[in-house]
Amino acid sequence: MILRIGVGDTFNKDPNYLNVDIRDLPNIDVVADASKLPFKDGEHDGIETRNLVEHFGRHEIKDVLKEWARVLKVGGYVDIETVDMGLTMSLWRTIPTDNLMDAALGAQTYPENFHKMLFTKDIMIDYLKEAGFEIESFDNFTEREIPRMRVKAIKI
Repeated sequence: MILRIGVGDTFNKDPNYLNVDIRDLPNIDVVADASKLPFKDGEHDGIETRNLVEHFGRHEIKDVLKEWARVLKVGGYVDIETVDMGLTMSLWRTIPTDNLMDAALGAQTYPENFHKMLFTKDIMIDYLKEAGFEIESFDNFTEREIPRMRVKAIKI
């Protein structure tokens, strides 16, 4: 089973996935804090997150990634998408103000929707390796004129 963590209302229910979010929304299968998952050790094949990891503070992120590793089988994957703040900082003058504020601070549309952590490629890779992952792929792309990263890592 694949966990989609912090999905909000962006994905419908799917029998191949468990949608997990801190908010009790109609499409959510499991209401839980992403830093304290209610699953057994080694129970899942993968974790997919979009726009979530940056909502944990710099002193929390190591434990969050270790928690995600805990619930994954050896060889399971984590697929993380977030703002690439390294590229964002170098391009900040070209990014529309609202998009730049969302990238740096979060949309701030509900209590959990504030950014507490900034990632560059090197910072993300270092945290993942420390949590017991091996990097499989790393890609950059742009969405809403905001530089973004997507990293896939395997639990070793």
